[in-house]
Amino acid sequence: MKKISINEFYEIISEPIMLKEKERKTVQHSELPEVDDELSVSLRMRLKSHHSGWTTVFRKGSDDEVVLMRTPGLFLYANNSKLHPRFTGNWESNAGIGAVGDGLLFNKWYHITYTLSDREKRMDIYINGVWTAFNAIENVQMHKVKFNDAPLHIGWFDGEIEYDYNNN
Repeated sequence: MKKISINEFYEIISEPIMLKEKERKTVQHSELPEVDDELSVSLRMRLKSHHSGWTTVFRKGSDDEVVLMRTPGLFLYANNSKLHPRFTGNWESNAGIGAVGDGLLFNKWYHITYTLSDREKRMDIYINGVWTAFNAIENVQMHKVKFNDAPLHIGWFDGEIEYDYNNN
């Protein structure tokens, strides 16, 4: 018997969103396609300023600070806006890649793609179409990515974000 896979595509952002610090867009889990073993998020973003603390580009998880869920999660380091891609696994709630790149510059558009696969046991990050960083899950038999049914939060940084039309 042959397994057939159907890739779903869902456009969350159809028009550019202007964000200020602490602003976000929330998409409920019921409005998103079902994800159980892999996903890819592609977007374009442009920063207007660095944040003095950690900030979020996107994360799928609850608002409850006690329950750490972040699959998927993309954050920016304080003061330099280096990418910090994260996810939650059954062995660690804050797995992922440390600082990626030299940090995002102001008023420059970046194409960013975040991929995460439990099947392949890896996370990959692309910036402007260039494979930039990856994380391999080493204990492939025991460690699993924890996908969740919480809302997807987009924002909290000062800038713009839009769907990446050049990276379908």
